[in-house]
Amino acid sequence: MANSKSRAGGQAVIEGVMMLVQGGYAMSVRQPDKQIKTIKKPFIKITEKNKFFMLVFIRGIASFIEMINLGYNSINRSAEIAYGENHRVSLKETIYSSFVILASLVVGFGIFLYVPIFIGSLLKLQSNQFIYNLFIGAFRLLLFIIYILAISFIKDIKRLFMYHGAEHKTIYAYENGEELTVENIKKYSTKHPRCGTSFIFIILVSAIIFYSIFDTIIFSTVGIRNIPVNRFINHIIFLPLIASIS
Repeated sequence: MANSKSRAGGQAVIEGVMMLVQGGYAMSVRQPDKQIKTIKKPFIKITEKNKFFMLVFIRGIASFIEMINLGYNSINRSAEIAYGENHRVSLKETIYSSFVILASLVVGFGIFLYVPIFIGSLLKLQSNQFIYNLFIGAFRLLLFIIYILAISFIKDIKRLFMYHGAEHKTIYAYENGEELTVENIKKYSTKHPRCGTSFIFIILVSAIIFYSIFDTIIFSTVGIRNIPVNRFINHIIFLPLIASIS
């Protein structure tokens, strides 16, 4: 049974849940024959391996990248288990799919950052930095909500979201010292305050405040030309800092 003070992280994977605690992680996935396969592996966070990555601001960025890598690998491994070992892909296919995913993320992220800036400039909101950044932040928040709602209609994604709720329930039970049985887990909420989606909302709100201040300094005080491209570059440069603070 877990100690009630233990903290855990995790994520939904294909047909299962991955949970991360200090010193290791475990992943349980439903196989094609409906049996549950569980994998347990040791895992030492980079912030525990090297004190450099414990420095302020560095810690948040390093942990974020590390969790993305662990999450990506967990998704791939869960797919192999859920769809059968015949689903195992070659190194060449892995590299190709990783490149496609990365390229899609870069393009999508670029659109997510730039389009609100461009529309705000068309509406000539630059004269008031707070209003401009409030518009940009609200527009990005709206895009994010629309994106989540849209992909939730995809059958496989909807099922992944269901496992996401199951992950929250499981972590709640674990952190409250409960034995991880279906009966114990069922009584907990699917909403968890440390959810990654909540983290994105925090970043979006923090960005409104941060950019309102720093855009004023950069474009009004320093004298850099206030055009969409410059603002886009500025937002990209400071985004890791905002994510780290958040």
